[in-house]
Amino acid sequence: MNYQELLEQVKAIAKEAAEFMANGTVEQVDEKGDVANIVTNMDVATQNLVIEKLTPLIPNAIFFAEEKENQALTNEYTWIIDPIDGTSNYAYDFKHSCVSIALAYNHEPLLGAVYDPYLKELFWALKGEGAFVNGQKLNVKQNPMRSSLILIGTSPYKKELADKTFDTLKRLFIHGRDLRRSGSAVLDLAYVAAGRVDAFYEESLSFWDYAAASLFVKEAGGCFVAENGNWGDVAPIRVLAGNPNNIEDLKELVK
Repeated sequence: MNYQELLEQVKAIAKEAAEFMANGTVEQVDEKGDVANIVTNMDVATQNLVIEKLTPLIPNAIFFAEEKENQALTNEYTWIIDPIDGTSNYAYDFKHSCVSIALAYNHEPLLGAVYDPYLKELFWALKGEGAFVNGQKLNVKQNPMRSSLILIGTSPYKKELADKTFDTLKRLFIHGRDLRRSGSAVLDLAYVAAGRVDAFYEESLSFWDYAAASLFVKEAGGCFVAENGNWGDVAPIRVLAGNPNNIEDLKELVK
């Protein structure tokens, strides 16, 4: 299989789906068991579009996506899809959302593409070939913890983790430069890879939120750490990302 050619097709699909999402209209918003966890009609429509476009590329590939029931990751080719990362942002017209597509094989990410239609930025990576945004190679910054700008998630779908999360955020705030909260974990991780921030932390993150962007971080020379679980788990896990100069301090502060 020619992964470079496949990646070009996936990049085009991510861009098409994200433009479809950005030009769509939110007509229905439903809660998925929690007031913070919502799905719109456009999440479902965008996911259907992505699956339709990806299906012919690899016969019999498995699909792991946010708006469907998912089984445990296997060794087979698996597409991992977040049709709209930053759904709350999207529903509020906050204009900071994206479409994320990754391909895994043997429990490892092979390639990924993420498109932000608002900034017209296409992030992509191929294992062993580097990570890029709009053709520009990505490299993580090398700042230590004391001068690290840290993007964070608050795990809003699991508010029982609030004490743990906000205690950790206080430590990160004190020991780092400052914190930021964007509402899109995919773009947060992509920004770590791009050197726009130095680190990322979220206590509970789903596979579709980090599958593609974890590859961006690694291919940009960064460190991606899956804690209290494994990359590709069906259940959400704690996710950390940084660089060789801050990752050990980050891990210690989270503990």
